[in-house]
This record gives sequence, C-alpha cells and structure tokens, in this order.
Amino acid sequence: MCTLFRNAYFIAKENLPMDKFQSINDLTKLNGAVITSKLYQENNACSEFIQKISDIIEKEVMSDVKLSPAVGIMIDKSTDLATQKHLILYLSYLKAGELKISFTKLLNLSSGTAVSITAHIIAYLKSFGVDVSKIFGMGSDGASVMIGKHGDVSQLLKDTSPHLAEVHCVAHRLALACVDTAKEIPDIKFLESIVSTVYSYYKRSPTNLAELRSWQLIIDDPLLNPLDIHKVRWLSMGNALENLRRSVVSIVNMLGDQSDTNIVANSLHNSMTTYKFFFMLYFLYDLFGKINQLSKSLQKRDLSYATVKQLVDSFLMAIEAEYLTELPSFGPLCAEFLKSTDQSDSFNTITFKRNHRDIHLKTRAVQCAQLIHDNIRDRFPDNKIFEAFSVFEPSNFPSSVANLPRYGEQQLECLGDHHCIVNQEELQIEWGILKYLIFNSYKGLLFADLLTAIISRKDQFPNAISLMEISRVLPVSSVECERGFSRQNIIKTKLRCSLGIDALDQLMRISLVGVDVKDFDPVPAIRKWQSVRNCHVYQNNAFSKLMNVKS
Repeated sequence: MCTLFRNAYFIAKENLPMDKFQSINDLTKLNGAVITSKLYQENNACSEFIQKISDIIEKEVMSDVKLSPAVGIMIDKSTDLATQKHLILYLSYLKAGELKISFTKLLNLSSGTAVSITAHIIAYLKSFGVDVSKIFGMGSDGASVMIGKHGDVSQLLKDTSPHLAEVHCVAHRLALACVDTAKEIPDIKFLESIVSTVYSYYKRSPTNLAELRSWQLIIDDPLLNPLDIHKVRWLSMGNALENLRRSVVSIVNMLGDQSDTNIVANSLHNSMTTYKFFFMLYFLYDLFGKINQLSKSLQKRDLSYATVKQLVDSFLMAIEAEYLTELPSFGPLCAEFLKSTDQSDSFNTITFKRNHRDIHLKTRAVQCAQLIHDNIRDRFPDNKIFEAFSVFEPSNFPSSVANLPRYGEQQLECLGDHHCIVNQEELQIEWGILKYLIFNSYKGLLFADLLTAIISRKDQFPNAISLMEISRVLPVSSVECERGFSRQNIIKTKLRCSLGIDALDQLMRISLVGVDVKDFDPVPAIRKWQSVRNCHVYQNNAFSKLMNVKS
C-alpha cells in the first residue's frame, strides 16, 4: 500500500493523468517493488488516494493559517477548458515569523458577483476555524468586482475584516500602463502589425520556417522562431521584439528572396526595409527591455511595498535620464542605430528606404517614452498605509543615530489609527526602544530576516511586532494566482477536460504544495484512507503491525 500511495502521489505531483496509475504500478513491480495484492490498482482507487493525500495537506496548511497572527489573501477568477467558473485562493501567513504563501483552494462559484465570492471565501475559512478578522490584506487583478467603488469584494470583506487593506496587483498595473500607451501611439501599432504578420507567415507554413532556418544558418543568426504579441501575457512584447531583432537580417533576406513570387513576402519586405521600421524596432526593444526587467522583478514571490516603490522609482528615473532630457540619448541599441545611419542608408548589411516624415520619429519616440512614464507613475500612486509600513524596513532607517529620535513617529501614528488592535501609547513607547535595537543590531538585514530575528521579543514589543507581522503578510500582487492558473492549465488539458473542480483542486494542491516525491510519507494518508472503509488488504500482513505501532 505504501507503494500504491507513492505512485498515486507521483502522478499528482508530476501532473500526469490518473489512467497511468495501472501502468506505473506495473512498472514498479518490474523494478522489484512488492505489491502483494491486485486490489486498489484501478483509476478510482488512485482518485481516492489522491483525495486523502490532498485532505492531509490542506489540513496542515489551514492549521498553520489558523495559528498565524495575521493573514493576507490573493484571489482571482477564472474559467477552465470546460467553461467552469471558479475562484482561486492563495493565502499568505506566518509560521515562526517566516512568511508562507500557499495555494489554498479552488472555489466553485455559483455566481460571479461580489456577494457570492465573499460568501465562499468566508465560509471556507470559517470551516477550518480561521478567524477572518485577522485578514489584513487582499491582492487581486483589479477587476471591478474585486476592487471597485461600491459593493465589491474588498468592501464586503471589511464587514468581517475591518482592518483589511486592498491592493491592485503591481504586475497587472504595469501591464495596463503598457497597454494604455500602445493604444495611444500609432507607431507602436505599426510595429505590432509587422510582428504579428511575421509570426503568422512562419507559424502557418513549415516550409517558410524551414527556409528561415537555412538563412539563419547561412548568416549565422541564432535559430529563433518569430513570436507573437499576446495582450494578456506580460512579457510577450519584449520577447517578440527580442527574437525579431536577433533574426531580422535572416528574415529580411529571405523575404527579399521570395518577394517576386509571394505577395505577403513582398509586402513584409517593403515594410521591413524602411528607416521607420528599424528605428521603432530598436527604440521599442530598448524601452521594453527595461519594462520586462521591471515586470520580472514585480513578479517575485517575497515582495514588499517598499521594494516595489524602489523598483518603480528607479525605472522612472532611467526613462527620464535616457529620453526626457533636452538631448535624449535613447537606449544603447537605438543610439547605435542612430549613429550608424546618420550618413548611411544601411544597417547590419540591410539597405533601407527613408521617408520625409522620418525626421519626426525622434520626437514621437520621446513622446512615447513620456507617455509610458506618466502612465506607470499614475498607475502606482502613493498608498498611505503601505507607505507607513515601510518604516520597518531596515534599509529605510537614517544613516546617523542623531536622526533616530523622531524617526517613524508619524508613520506609527498612521498605522496605530488604522489598526486599532494596537495600543497607540504603548506602541510609541515600544518604538522608542525597538528602533534603536534595530539600528544597532539588525540594520544590515532585510525586513524578512528582521522579523524572524526579533519574533522572540514579542512579549517585550507586542504592539510594534504585531504591526510588523501584519506588514509581512500584506500582498502587493496576485501573481501567485496567475501561477496557479498556469498549473491548472497544465493539469486540465483538452484530453482531461472532464476533470471536476474538486479533483482539479486536489491535484493542484499536491502539485503546488506537496513535498518532493522522495520526502513523501504515505503512512498518514493510508491511515486516513483505512479509517473510512473496510480495507481487507491489511489483514494478516506485516504492514498492519507497522500501522498499529505508528498509531
């Protein structure tokens, strides 16, 4: 039975279909494992085993959540391949001062309204005895049903979690700022159209792709496929421009070779042998290179508001330095292109055509950079509560002890007013001592390490450390939900579209939260499974004695 349960766990952990259970059991026997009975080797048994394993993992996670002094939630709605609507729920919580972020549940939604979503979340948490009043943060994709003006989920949750702070996912905000910019700049649409046409030209024709490979080998370009731009994928624009830039010489030469016999190739060749195309390609490549770097940083798991602010401010300063000056320097590749083509009509062996309107491209590029700068700045306004929590970041402490006496007083007053669970007077007294302790002993630590280091002093600084615990669990994004949906789509494919929500939830929990297969202990799950049915497989064998000893 240990072998059978391990095989079932392996199937869930590796995102394999359950109809492979029998085959894996046969392989296991061929490799010398002892399976003494033919019972419990069908798909239904595998499903039962996975359910019991998932129940144990869920109970362990929710037990930790129940004991955590503060909890944050991340939620998002989705529709799977079978058009079943559901809500994915992630929780951030503390265990011995260390932040844990865990997939928690796929909630089947009877309705997509804010009332229904809120009711499902509260009912689920209460079913495990979690005190919903200690939910202090909620991250979502910013949909109106989640974070709107009236009657949204965040407002309804405040009825039971009065100190909740809602946040619009920082990665979504960056993506929306880029989409808003692209809508307003015709030159971006011009390049997007070429990128999409190039992608379709090679995607739909294996012959064209094979010929492109030949050209790439001849010219010594990297063997890259053209990529499309997906509006819902945060990094797709930068990745598509990257592949196009690195293969542009091969693509242009191949299209020129086909232009006499292929009207699409002729049209693409004409568009791609213009000064405007090359200028926009290198300009946007430089710009979206920085945006992609920022996006990747904003998708990290352990991210604080202070770090987000530093990343966004640094990005805006870089845009200002390169583009928003009296003499813009542009990015490195665009600057190289401008320098090389100042007195020439060719670049990288490709001859291009100029147009009298090309003299305005630099001005329009600066306007584009200004617009992306303003859109990102507007999408990341200051948040009073989150700004106040940044007072606990050791990197924000003053460099001199002479500036410590008044440091953090206004921020602590703001936090004390918002979180009435702390005593304001005691908080100020505690902070007067704690900030010197942090300055002298922990100033070089990250905030995550700081909380772990001083959590044992909570009896001495109960109010201040309670606020630090709240700050630690506050989500600044819902990126984890997107990762969960990616795993969902790996598990529930077109060939497995009959999977129900409950089965999908169990498989995702094992896949995302379960330990490595080599560390999996099947005994607790076997005991749980054995307790709910008459399992004759245990009679008169050594395993029953083992079970009795472990019991």
